[in-house]
Amino acid sequence: MNKLLLIGIPLLFLNSCKKQVKETTTISEKEPEKQEAVIAKPIQRNTSISLDTTFARQLSEKEISSIFTRRREFKLGISNDIFQAYSYKDKTGEYYLALTDHRKTITEEKDTLYDNIYLVSVNNTKNQFKKRSSATDEIDGDWETSIGYWNMYSEISDIDNDSIVDLILVYGTTGQDMYNDGKAKIMIYHNNKRVSIKHQNSDYDGRLTKINSKFYSLPESIQNAVKDKMKLMVKNGHAVFTEDWEKKMANDNATRLEDL
Repeated sequence: MNKLLLIGIPLLFLNSCKKQVKETTTISEKEPEKQEAVIAKPIQRNTSISLDTTFARQLSEKEISSIFTRRREFKLGISNDIFQAYSYKDKTGEYYLALTDHRKTITEEKDTLYDNIYLVSVNNTKNQFKKRSSATDEIDGDWETSIGYWNMYSEISDIDNDSIVDLILVYGTTGQDMYNDGKAKIMIYHNNKRVSIKHQNSDYDGRLTKINSKFYSLPESIQNAVKDKMKLMVKNGHAVFTEDWEKKMANDNATRLEDL
């Protein structure tokens, strides 16, 4: 009886070890789970820019028509229709921001596509307008389908609490594969300086982000605000930046992020 017991215990232990090895092997041979791709929702053209109402407000259509007369539009280089405009005021003066775009076509699916944009910021001194800054861009007709303002990521507020309004304005394009092969541009206006970040999405030719070196001289609060918007763009499926992009920007002050 004792001999059988002594023989049985090692056999039981051996079988248990074999079972554990088999289970471990089975687990290790499993392929890692793939993360589901984010299905991006279309960015709405008429979304308003986020505002600090202490400094800024959005103009009504009636106000736009009254302020931006034909003569002023001509002087400011505006040829497209203004679909949104904002006024903002701080200790440096009073300003207007106008957003324009040009409709390219309406598809059979009734999607409205745009081929170029033009935005302009003006200083208003005693009802005299002086162009402060402007930006224009257009689609690459070979592969991009539409361009527009990504106002859900834009902001007009005093981010660094110096009583001067800061602007973060974002626009982008869609391609044949929607946002997966489009581009995005972030423009930061701080103390009469404009700093930009340009990003190209692509699942085929690689991704590329170009960061103006002056970005790293901006107040930390503004840098963090921009990075938060970049993270939100990734979360919403509107941009995919290179691996460890946050670390590279934080530690290396990277001006070029590539994923080829």
